[in-house]
Amino acid sequence: MSRINNKDATSEICETVLRKTTPNQKEKEKTAQFCHKLITNLQKELRKNSLEAEVQIEGSIAKDTWLIEEKDIDLFILVPKGQNREVFANVLNAAKKVAGKNCLEAYAEHPYIEAKIDGFKVDFVPCFKVSSAEQAESSVDRTPFHTQYVLEHLTEETKKEVRLLKRFMRGIGTYGAEIKIGGFSGYLCEVLILYYGSFISLLKSAADWKQYEVIDLENHFREKYAEVKQVFPEHLVVVDPVDKGRNVASAVKPERLSEFIVASRQFLKTPRLEFFYPKPVQPSPFDAINRKMKSRGTTFIFLKTGAIPAVPDVLWGQLYRSQKALAKTLTVCNFNIVQHNVWSDEKSVNVFLFEVDSRYLPMVERHVGPPVWKKEDCEKFLEKHLKSKKTLSGPRIEDDRWIVDRQRHYVDAVNFLREKLKKDKEKLGIASMVLNAFASSLEIWVDAEVKNFYVHNRDFAIFFTEFLEGKPRWLH
Repeated sequence: MSRINNKDATSEICETVLRKTTPNQKEKEKTAQFCHKLITNLQKELRKNSLEAEVQIEGSIAKDTWLIEEKDIDLFILVPKGQNREVFANVLNAAKKVAGKNCLEAYAEHPYIEAKIDGFKVDFVPCFKVSSAEQAESSVDRTPFHTQYVLEHLTEETKKEVRLLKRFMRGIGTYGAEIKIGGFSGYLCEVLILYYGSFISLLKSAADWKQYEVIDLENHFREKYAEVKQVFPEHLVVVDPVDKGRNVASAVKPERLSEFIVASRQFLKTPRLEFFYPKPVQPSPFDAINRKMKSRGTTFIFLKTGAIPAVPDVLWGQLYRSQKALAKTLTVCNFNIVQHNVWSDEKSVNVFLFEVDSRYLPMVERHVGPPVWKKEDCEKFLEKHLKSKKTLSGPRIEDDRWIVDRQRHYVDAVNFLREKLKKDKEKLGIASMVLNAFASSLEIWVDAEVKNFYVHNRDFAIFFTEFLEGKPRWLH
């Protein structure tokens, strides 16, 4: 009986999601008119500057798989193959005149422009026009072939299934191949639906995915999966239908993949609309947050910086690299990290968060030396520690090794971070833009010292409330 009820509930939920997320005719016409205006204006600018290039819309807008809440437009500028890459700078100069003042130039595999125009986020992306995907020099050269492939294979019904999958992915937090998320791209969602046929069929299969899963829609490898494994090391391999040398799922982090697998199981078991549209997180009052921090018996360290002027993909690449470097720095000095994360409003403020066992370490540190049969190493060890002012006890022999109890250089995690970021910052592996931000605007807070920032920044308060909650919103 429950299986029948689940099936009915699932159908009803999916119908509701499609009603909420499918753009109506008016929305489609408005977007189409805006895109036509963009293309026309850019073509004029290109001709004015005697630049040979084609302009076309790519991505979900072109494939009619976009969600009503998505306002992202990918405007590709295809220049003839064989030209120098310097031509990209020329076409982007023309694009800047169309984009207006509210734009930012960024660099992925090569430059592009991100702009906010009339409520839309528009990416102006130059690429080379190539005759096949195999000739692509970068991923953006391949994009027009993705659009063409999807347009040729998706039906009106499977477009609905793609929209269901995208909305599900958004709801559980696994949608988007950008660096901040490391999840499933729109094209990956489309390929998965083409392979499995429907949203529910995909969830049923994903619920049983193994550690190494291969999906080869065009059967490029003819089911020789040992060969696939030699080419692609990722846990999920979705061979690009238009280019067998590329894994469409290469950007998917193991964590996002795992979340999708588990969320698929949970939805099939107990279907709920909240998987697609999770209830907004309400930040807890700070008194409750403070009690929760104290109850853990640990120390929370917050490193806050000012603005880092970069587009989101570049910014998050810098933040994640720096987060990893800071975590390694603390760990090497024996500060045990319980968990850590990083938050940014992508405009004016960034916060690195580390929860450590304790802010303070004991003054004494046990240091294990060489085994006694390594004569030269023993001599060096004794020479270093026997009369050192930092030696608190020893050297002594335990079993077959020299041991010394010595005074730690750093016992306070906060002072340690301050000193390292002041004196040794170039050696820590922190990204350059973050280093600059630390140099000009670093603040460090411990535990309740974060109160003022928490109270006056709702987005951070939501982030930290979720951080302390420590479980996905869809997990009941």
